[in-house]
Amino acid sequence: MAAIGTIRKHYGLLVIIIGLALLAFVLGDLFRSTGKGRTNNVAVVNGEKISYQDYSNLVDANIENAKRNGTLSNDDTFTLRNQTLDQMIRKIIMDKEFKSLGLAVSSDELFDQFTGENPNQYVRQSFTDANGNFDREAVLNSMRELQNLDPAYQAQWLKFEDAIKEERMNEKYDNLLKKSFYMPAKLAEHYYANKNDKRTAEVYAVRYTTVPDSTVVVTAQDNKAFYEANKNKYQTDETRSIDYIIFDVKPSQADRQDAMQFVADTKAGLAETTNVANFVAYNSDMPYDSTWKSSKDLPVAVENEIVENEVGHVFGPYENNGYFNVGRIMAKEDRSDSLMASHILIGYEGALRSQATRTKDEANKLADSLLNVAKKANDFEALATEFSDDPSAKTNNGDLGWFTDGQMVTDFNEFVQDNKVGTIGMVETPFGFHIIKVTDKNEPKPMARIAVIAREISASTATFQDVFSQANKFSTEVRNAEQFNKAVEEQGLSKRTFPTMRKNTNRITGLSNPREIVRWAFKEETKVGDISTIFDLENMYVIAMVTKAMPEGATPMEEVAERYSYLIKKEKKGDMLVQKAAAYGTDYEKMINELGGEKTNVENITLEGRSFGSFGLEDKAIGTAMAMGENVYSPIIKGGNAMFVIKVTGETKAAATTDYSAIKREKQSVFNNAILNGSAYSALYDDTKVENNGILFF
Repeated sequence: MAAIGTIRKHYGLLVIIIGLALLAFVLGDLFRSTGKGRTNNVAVVNGEKISYQDYSNLVDANIENAKRNGTLSNDDTFTLRNQTLDQMIRKIIMDKEFKSLGLAVSSDELFDQFTGENPNQYVRQSFTDANGNFDREAVLNSMRELQNLDPAYQAQWLKFEDAIKEERMNEKYDNLLKKSFYMPAKLAEHYYANKNDKRTAEVYAVRYTTVPDSTVVVTAQDNKAFYEANKNKYQTDETRSIDYIIFDVKPSQADRQDAMQFVADTKAGLAETTNVANFVAYNSDMPYDSTWKSSKDLPVAVENEIVENEVGHVFGPYENNGYFNVGRIMAKEDRSDSLMASHILIGYEGALRSQATRTKDEANKLADSLLNVAKKANDFEALATEFSDDPSAKTNNGDLGWFTDGQMVTDFNEFVQDNKVGTIGMVETPFGFHIIKVTDKNEPKPMARIAVIAREISASTATFQDVFSQANKFSTEVRNAEQFNKAVEEQGLSKRTFPTMRKNTNRITGLSNPREIVRWAFKEETKVGDISTIFDLENMYVIAMVTKAMPEGATPMEEVAERYSYLIKKEKKGDMLVQKAAAYGTDYEKMINELGGEKTNVENITLEGRSFGSFGLEDKAIGTAMAMGENVYSPIIKGGNAMFVIKVTGETKAAATTDYSAIKREKQSVFNNAILNGSAYSALYDDTKVENNGILFF
């Protein structure tokens, strides 16, 4: 109802926006140059097409499954759409791999996954009895009755089978890869030496931090040399950069006054009505709330109104959390806001969530008998464990622990609230008959039930139209980047920048659900400098301009040079220090004294280690130290963080052994983890021609 009300509220504005959108669509088709036609394929994998229909069907199924765990946000839905496409692409790639390897799951093997000694984890979870044990007979019954069940259930079962089969195939594939690991003894011996052969070195070093940045002149040739040496490291996805303007739609002063007046006009009716719940439901933007509230739950603005007045008093208007409200005191009493109890539930056929087959009369008689026993005996927990139909009683002996006032079903809650600690009694609820023992509660405090009529302080149609007019004026007056920036400055607008937008971007600072902007920016006909039409987002209008378009592949040299200027300066400092150091010949003491260096000893140098003393990651220094002879000086080394001259002063060889099992286990673990982390699929994907058109559809 709230959504329909919002549509009606802004109907006139919607007509304008839709009209403009249709006009833009028609004109776009009329004047757009012929180019690549729109595809009906969400992706093409090595020539195999994923149609929009097949993709849409699977998305719908995945969304329905996800909704069973709660509502989905726009982000959640977008993530599911991406995951579904990835799922379909993966299936095509892996099915081809399975076929080439001759991997399959036979009917007997699939049956064993459902009923064997070690069933699939998801089968086990789906068929568990009340004691938490796998119920194999329930699986067999489901299979026997499948043909007699509803077609929708049959379809669900077949999907379940497919999922189990697919998981089994992946498990077999992973096991095949893991079994392929082999390490010859010589290679194990090599790894053992790399890890355990250790050296100590006398080191003369000049750190790059001793060279002020102001003395380093980086030329275009330096940037180019760095780029050519490293460009393969800096690959990028296709990206766009945009500047954008947000025209926020916020309630005007007139909108605020209208909301306040609306609730003020309901005040008399709220005071007079004999059906408060219905009156609130009809007039309020918030549902009727009958729960008890303590002072900490109430807005500060109304706390005194409730303390100082009696039941029936009507107060307001007052503002709270984006709403104007009026309220009526429905009840006041001292209550405990935290309660504790144990119970024995006796269900019957037809009671809510009940698995019991006894009749209601039989349940009532049994509950009466247990009530009498519970009052005389001193072992409520044992009775709960033996007789309660609440499954949790098997583990908690009927103890429900602490719960807040109003958390339990009404009759149950009020029994605990109204009776002293230690009281045992019986109530009936939709779940059955409860024998209840009140075990604890906190001190009562003043509480109240308040009926509230709330009106959201929201922007009216007139306000939306005013803001849209501002956005439309901006849109019609700017045609290029110069005009865009000039208009921003002249109108005092706030320009925002999103520097790295990818095709799967779903979050842009300050915007809700910005996918339409992303899809526009990546259209084939959208060029750098193009300015969008008006995007109608939640309570805002947005106009964007593309400022940069980056193709997939190597990052351009200019951007690499700017982003990694600190590394280029390091390279330059290294070259400068190496050149200066060469003038000192072998007088290394003088070299470090005059260049601001240091002399130190570095111990426990190994080929497998990455750290070179306090100098951090220094592969060249480590490699040189492990390869050279003792008591000779190395050539000058340009390292990652410093310039070095090294003299090896000692060596400790790894202890002799023929048992390399620990090394093999370590390398096997690394190999297995790579498989678990998807490295095999990543390699297959990289070797597959994938045309992902997802951005055209979502």
